[in-house]
Amino acid sequence: MPTLTTPLTDPAPDPRPDRGAGQRLLVVVGGLPGSGKTTMVRRLLGDGVPGVTSVDSEDVAARWRTGARVPYRFVRPFVHTRHRFRVLRALAGAAPVVVLSDPWTSRWWRPVVRGTASLTGRTVRLVLLDVSPGDAADGQCIRGRRIPEGRMRRHAGRWDRYLAAGPLPGDALVLDRPGAGQLSLGELLGAAPAEPAAG
Repeated sequence: MPTLTTPLTDPAPDPRPDRGAGQRLLVVVGGLPGSGKTTMVRRLLGDGVPGVTSVDSEDVAARWRTGARVPYRFVRPFVHTRHRFRVLRALAGAAPVVVLSDPWTSRWWRPVVRGTASLTGRTVRLVLLDVSPGDAADGQCIRGRRIPEGRMRRHAGRWDRYLAAGPLPGDALVLDRPGAGQLSLGELLGAAPAEPAAG
């Protein structure tokens, strides 16, 4: 399980998702809320990459924060439900590559995603942003939405247990924040389809 604090030194693979006939991929970008998942994915995908669909709960949350007149905590269950529906729909869709930004701390949600990926013919690649809870809280302040301290502690505890349980797939990437800031699109997508995730 490589842990990267700087980008790979070898030439990055071609970032275009030309994975051969019938080869489909799910890239899970996981990490604590505020770890920098959305920032990294938006930097790499920009206005869009042909053949790649990005799914991020922050997109749903942003729309509610813009148009809703009630506090976010009241609409959060709807946001989570809507996000999960969008994830499952994307996995079943035609895009060769799906990039999912998700905390990846839910013990019941991880097998649902992995199982759906398997049923829809996708291999799974993990790109995990491992930052401290303090740094993640700072990231939440920057984005303008902090989650309650109790929920954050639960996220952090589940995240630590997930990483400690191992093993992660051999091609999984575990990045700190500087490494995430320097990752290339080719490195995000990987040179070849990953083995189905065991984590």
